[in-house]
Amino acid sequence: MKNKRLYLIFSFALAVSLFSAALVAPQTAFAESGGGTGTLTADGDGLAGIRGNGTVTISGNGILWIRDHAGDAAITISGNGVRDALPGGWIRYSGFNGSATVSGSQITVALSGYSIHLNATGTGKFVLRGNGSYSVVKDGDVVLTGSWTEDAEVLSIP
Repeated sequence: MKNKRLYLIFSFALAVSLFSAALVAPQTAFAESGGGTGTLTADGDGLAGIRGNGTVTISGNGILWIRDHAGDAAITISGNGVRDALPGGWIRYSGFNGSATVSGSQITVALSGYSIHLNATGTGKFVLRGNGSYSVVKDGDVVLTGSWTEDAEVLSIP
């Protein structure tokens, strides 16, 4: 029980610190990169998170965090998990095992755990920390591919 509690505290602290950079960083606008829409697909174990506008579908096992910065998000959750409303507008699902779809103009979605599958379409920044792979498709072309790292680098959907 004590190990589970430490894991939850550590996971939450890690996610908050990793997203600090993404939350403070300015949003990526497709107008700056020629217009269009990008789609991020990622699979792995660790921490996957994204902030921006559009639609995010994420599934896996672990701890799920969601924040609706603009108050216009549509959130659909299926599966198991204990829901907690946290300060700053965060919603956390501990013991999450399922999928979530979140759409909105300013959303943050993160899952810390394993067997993570993330699909996001829109604009924004993302962090993938751990073991896995990802690709970004824009206008039908793969414009970015890579592996999750331990560095928690903040990347943009071009």
